[in-house]
Amino acid sequence: MEIETMYEQLGVSRAVYEYGEAVLRDLRPRFDAIDQTAEYNQGKVLHAMSSLLAEMAASIKAMEQDITQAESQLDGLREDVEELQADFYEDEDDAEAPCYEVDCPSCGETVYVTEEDLDAGEAFCTNCGCTFEVALDDSEEGAGEEAAGDDEQDASYEVTCPGCGAVTVLDEETLLSGKARCAGCGKPLEIDLPDET
Repeated sequence: MEIETMYEQLGVSRAVYEYGEAVLRDLRPRFDAIDQTAEYNQGKVLHAMSSLLAEMAASIKAMEQDITQAESQLDGLREDVEELQADFYEDEDDAEAPCYEVDCPSCGETVYVTEEDLDAGEAFCTNCGCTFEVALDDSEEGAGEEAAGDDEQDASYEVTCPGCGAVTVLDEETLLSGKARCAGCGKPLEIDLPDET
């Protein structure tokens, strides 16, 4: 059954049917245009979303580069701090090591020479930048030992005279010789030394 016959059976006249078809023909280009516009707008939205995602990706990449650079700078700072700590504790160790004062041959400034400088045979003046040779004299090297020996040899004892009460200072050699005399009255001093066992 044709559609026109069906409309006639429903009571729709041919004139009304033709009018409806004419309206549909007029509206069809408009609907097509709307569909095209919708597709165009959809394309614009997708393009905008794609651009936005690309910008976000670029921003994230830039942030990652900034983070990497910051981590690198932090590593550098960490190394600097470790070097400073090492220098600080090394300086403390050096402070405990023996040090010698010498005058710079170039500017006369006092330079502190360490054992390491002596081993290297040269010292550096921080005032004028001069590097000069250094060596420890034998007399200085043995000074400590001689001083210790002198302390042992210079041992002295105080003895009180039973006659006059004067105090006489005697060295160990005189004390052991048995010839000690009172510095006040001149009488021989009798000294009882403990027996060595």
